[in-house]
Amino acid sequence: MRRRRRWARVLVAIAVLAVAGQQAWRHGARYLVPVRFATIEPGRIYRGAWQEDWPMRRIVREYRIKTIVALAHPPEHDLPIKEGALARELGVGWVHLPILDDPKLARGKDLNDLLDEAAAVVADPANQPVYFHCHHGIVRASMVQVAYRTRFCGWDLDRAYAEVVRQFGAVELAAADRDRLDTYYRRRVLPGRSGMARGVTGTARR
Repeated sequence: MRRRRRWARVLVAIAVLAVAGQQAWRHGARYLVPVRFATIEPGRIYRGAWQEDWPMRRIVREYRIKTIVALAHPPEHDLPIKEGALARELGVGWVHLPILDDPKLARGKDLNDLLDEAAAVVADPANQPVYFHCHHGIVRASMVQVAYRTRFCGWDLDRAYAEVVRQFGAVELAAADRDRLDTYYRRRVLPGRSGMARGVTGTARR
């Protein structure tokens, strides 16, 4: 009986230590390992979440990052202030293009304007290799990735969206965010392609 109780206490202690270790790793890993880091185009474009100091230094060093594009938080927030200072220390470019729902904080631009602006910075070879990120590395980073693929790579919306889902497994954009991307695709991407098609047709008829 005593032996059973002793083993029960040992098993409980092991379980407690396992849970404690898991929680410690869960909350401490972000100080050591990049969060939601992904390669979009090797040697050119990378994405992820906001990173702690050491993981960001590692990303910049290992991937020779030339420009960091931050998509979250207003300018006065501690995180962009801290990251901007780190970028200056590392000698890399830092572009803050917060995609925010508050019209005042969005600088009078709508979501389509903001996606266009961010995708253009990511696509510019002068900024590459570039690392772009939002806070959690899910919604805003995914929307900019889709904007980049559809606006600058000629992909259709389904293909661009499938790439995001494939990279992050079950992490998908919410229906409302997908609707926003549908609107962006219809208003900003397709009209440009229609114009190109008309130009090609017109040239052929001459």
